Amino acid sequence: MPARPRIPNPQEGPLQAFAYDLRELGEGKVSVVWIADHEETAVSRAALYAALSGTRLPRGKTVSTLLRWWAGDPAMEEPDEEEDYFTGLTWAWIDRLVQDHEKRRFANEWRTRYERLARDIWRERERHPKAERVTIAVPPEQQRFIRELNALIGKAGLEDELWLLGQYTPRVERYLAGESIPTDCMCWRLAHRLSEFIPDSDLSDLNIRLTRSAEGARLARVRDRRIVRGRRRETAKTTE
Repeated sequence: MPARPRIPNPQEGPLQAFAYDLRELGEGKVSVVWIADHEETAVSRAALYAALSGTRLPRGKTVSTLLRWWAGDPAMEEPDEEEDYFTGLTWAWIDRLVQDHEKRRFANEWRTRYERLARDIWRERERHPKAERVTIAVPPEQQRFIRELNALIGKAGLEDELWLLGQYTPRVERYLAGESIPTDCMCWRLAHRLSEFIPDSDLSDLNIRLTRSAEGARLARVRDRRIVRGRRRETAKTTE
């Protein structure tokens, strides 16, 4: 992903307008590189840049990560010891901002705008047939995720005892085989489970490592499927 993603044209549609305004919101604030490298960021740099290109709907966690630094203010957040990390990670930072503060209202306005955009896009997709299924090789980014997961399993000493992961064992086997990629929530649960076998491990660090790597793998599969479909369309045109 280039350091300067293409500037979306807000006249092309709501998705492009959202990306354009999000990009404008970040002008003069901390950079995408700074956000991506922050220890609390669990989203890849590629995903953050992609959200600013307007080419596809970004995930809620990606938008939330940018808005936390551009619309909110982490320095104003109040700690919440009772926060539910399994369900509240995406937008929990908004509730940690001071009640009735302008930053909180502003952040909620952006959240509402994103959720309306996502709702409209998903509704539109339901009206159209699904994209043609294509077969692709495991991309390098997914191979890196597999190596990352294998390294953590090795550090936990579970190379030959995956069954100790309990209910997660079948899923982990599919991840290692390149058959699927875990969601952010699953990355957190898996990191939590692995941390039980790794002495003095940092759960947050494990989660970020897995989540960033999985995000990159998912983006790579979307990219490679798009490339294959594009080639098929070009081939079809030349044979007509």
